[in-house]
Amino acid sequence: MPEPMSYAPGALCWADLRTPDPSASEHFYTAVLGWGYLHAGSTYDHYGYATWQRHMVAGIAPFGPDSEEDGEEAASWIVFFATDGADALADRVAAAGGEVTRGPVDFGVLGRSVVAVDPAGAHVGFWQPRAHIGTGLFREPSALCWAELAVHDTAEADRFYEAVLGLRAAEYSAAGEEHYAAFRMPASRAEALGEPVAGEPVAGRTVLGAEQQDVEPFWMPYFGTRDPETTAGTALREGATVLYEGKNGEGRGLAVLRDPQGAVFAVVELPA
Repeated sequence: MPEPMSYAPGALCWADLRTPDPSASEHFYTAVLGWGYLHAGSTYDHYGYATWQRHMVAGIAPFGPDSEEDGEEAASWIVFFATDGADALADRVAAAGGEVTRGPVDFGVLGRSVVAVDPAGAHVGFWQPRAHIGTGLFREPSALCWAELAVHDTAEADRFYEAVLGLRAAEYSAAGEEHYAAFRMPASRAEALGEPVAGEPVAGRTVLGAEQQDVEPFWMPYFGTRDPETTAGTALREGATVLYEGKNGEGRGLAVLRDPQGAVFAVVELPA
């Protein structure tokens, strides 16, 4: 698809990896997705930008001394949704029963960020862009193309994301999975912002099963690939665990992976 010039409020726009070993994580994702890296240095807490075809497509951040992840062993991905006002959004998060864990905080000329925990317990981020709009490629190989929320209480999650982002959950048959829904832009907002399809789905929502009662709710990013089987095989050789391998409701190949540091992500087949 064409390179995005902006992301409408409520749209999925970025993902970053919080990891105890950025060097090891970078090595892994270079092998699996072909990423290169730009490093921001100490001014921005040694944040790393993963790059593909000269575009920034994701972030890799070390656990910081004041971060909520400090002391934990496992890495994790956080997905970000665009907002046109981080401060007002933080207020909506609190009013809707979520907890702001970081921010709103400025990242210089790049933008303003909020990280929160939704009422279901899933960590999620929000990005108010300035110079940095988010991922420079979307729905392309090695770039972010979807995200999925896994929760126990769907009603609570649906209420939260509608209150905070204006997204409305509706059945999504393309997933080929019972109880799967998509968070969609309201038709009025999508049309007003010039979105190509009114009510366009921006992310998915699934239900954690009875056998997953001990699993904490989480957001999982999907990255594009031309060959999920080969990508999963490379990940396996690099120390990942393959959690699922098959096809989605549209017949496209899909693999869910846990990287060697413990972060869970998915790769999905994109047409050539």
